[in-house]
Formats: sequence, structure tokens, C-alpha cells
Amino acid sequence: MLFSLLYIPTRPTIPVSSFRPIMNYFNIQKTNITSYPTTFAYLISASKGDTVKLKRLVRALYHPGNYYLIHLDHGAPAWEHRDIAKFVASDQVFSQVGNVWIVKKPNLVTYRGPTMLATTLHAMAILLRTCKWDWFINLSASDYPLVTQDGRI
Repeated sequence: MLFSLLYIPTRPTIPVSSFRPIMNYFNIQKTNITSYPTTFAYLISASKGDTVKLKRLVRALYHPGNYYLIHLDHGAPAWEHRDIAKFVASDQVFSQVGNVWIVKKPNLVTYRGPTMLATTLHAMAILLRTCKWDWFINLSASDYPLVTQDGRI
């Protein structure tokens, strides 16, 4: 049973997740931002009622040399999912650089349960297939950075 919880196929026959703005899961080109010495890949997880904190965190963390995957819990209302999708799609920098994505079909996550681990591993697999990065950072919407991007390098 433990192995079935941890098994995440690298090439699913049915696309489990896709990104917004409109991008086909299987046609995403691997990208590599070479002008920065260190590249971070962030998984930012949020749940019901976290949209304001999530937007604040993404704005505070954002750097064009990093990659961001947002997972809004399946238990969040549909209007929150639309609000976050609109936030990402309407930001000129996010859409121009193309390094902020949203998990289209999110998991139902239970706090401190196996679903959190499965979501994290799934996000890492997506980010590994999508882009080249040096460090993976898993955050919740309640987190906030204490140092700048330059302080992390």
C-alpha cells in the first residue's frame, strides 16, 4: 500500500494536471533560464480562504529567474480557483515570462497526511519535466519570505 501511495507515473496516459494560462500539458517546452546563478522551483500550496495570502506571497517571491507552481486545494470553492487563474493570467510579467503555473486539476489535500506528500511529489515531477532548476522549495500560502532573492543565492 505504501508503494501505491508514492507511485507517480512519469508519463500518465490521461493528463492529470495541466497549467494555466492555456498550455497543453504534453507540449510544454523545457526551459532553462541561464542568466541566473541559482534557479528555484516553488510549489505554493493553498486551501480554502487563502487567496489573499497566496497573491501576497507570489508577489513577494516573484523573480523572473524562478519557476512557480500553484496548487489550490480541491476543497476550495470554484470562485477561488477562478480568482487565482485570473490573477496569474492578468499579470503582464507572469504572462510574458511564463514561469507561473496553476495545477488545473488539484488534489484534495488532508493536512499532515499522505496526500500532502503525493501532491509535493507530483509537483516536483511536473517541474522536473517542465524546467531546469537547482533547488525546490515547498511553501504554503501562509509563509512569507524573510530574505530577498539575492539573499537566497
